[in-house]
Amino acid sequence: MDKKYSIKVVSRKTGLSAHAIRAWERRYNAVAPKRDSNNRRYYTEEDIDRLTLLKRATDAGFGISQVVGSSDDELEQLVDSMNVIDLPVRGGRPDSELSIVRPDTSYENYVEGFMSALEQMDSKTLENILIHSETDYGLNGMIENVVTPLMEEIGEAWRKGNLRISHEHLASHVIRTFLGGVLASLKTFPGAPNALVTTPLDQWHDIGALITAVTVASEGWNVTYLGPNLPAEEIAGSAKQNNSKVVILSIVYPEDDPAVIQEIRKLRRSLPDNVSIIVGGRASASYRKVIDEVGALNVNSLYEIRTTLESLRSGK
Repeated sequence: MDKKYSIKVVSRKTGLSAHAIRAWERRYNAVAPKRDSNNRRYYTEEDIDRLTLLKRATDAGFGISQVVGSSDDELEQLVDSMNVIDLPVRGGRPDSELSIVRPDTSYENYVEGFMSALEQMDSKTLENILIHSETDYGLNGMIENVVTPLMEEIGEAWRKGNLRISHEHLASHVIRTFLGGVLASLKTFPGAPNALVTTPLDQWHDIGALITAVTVASEGWNVTYLGPNLPAEEIAGSAKQNNSKVVILSIVYPEDDPAVIQEIRKLRRSLPDNVSIIVGGRASASYRKVIDEVGALNVNSLYEIRTTLESLRSGK
């Protein structure tokens, strides 16, 4: 008899949120769950395998509408032919005979639509744009190519005076709420290592840390997300309590804060030697000297976070 899996288990096994799974079923008939004698929906191993293939394709930058009609064998050929299958990319064609073309402008359309809705202070449309972009491109594709460019564009528009503070606050609230919901929907993995994600003391910009937390969780780690502005001793205490293998800090602004330097040093002294520290964020490169001094790792992209975590997990 075939094994039966709930949507929670499928979400954990595939890395897709329950919302994305249901949306792919409803809009694209990606899989067709069955019902048991109690009329409860369940999924099979074949459903999990197909959703996993579709996720790998969407994570690489394809729209779900482009690949959902492909057979499992065709999807296998597609994802196996790609040099990087877990990082969304723009442009180009896969080294495959399949007649599927990567999207060139759809990400930009989502960003433009978000900015247009933001000018109108239309919070419902902002939320729907994020939901649809995750449905169409997968979680990693949405974060890498919609949310991250959005935060950069919003920040630049605010600095130039093209957006009011109220616009920036609305955008941050919508994105923060959406990502928080995604993070909550990503289940824990028994036996997987734990990563703690936060920002140091007096670092209040937390969306970068939240993006990182979602990315880390989607890679199969158990994540403890503590939000912003935590002193080193609190970070270290939580890391010890949760037996964290790595602590990830996001530093966005400013680029020359002596207090941040001291907090990084204090954190290293407070953590066990076998706990790694990763530091990322827009301003992190400015603290490279102290990062190197304490033996921490500096990352400059979500791709680097993924590859660094893979190395730490495998012990390489």
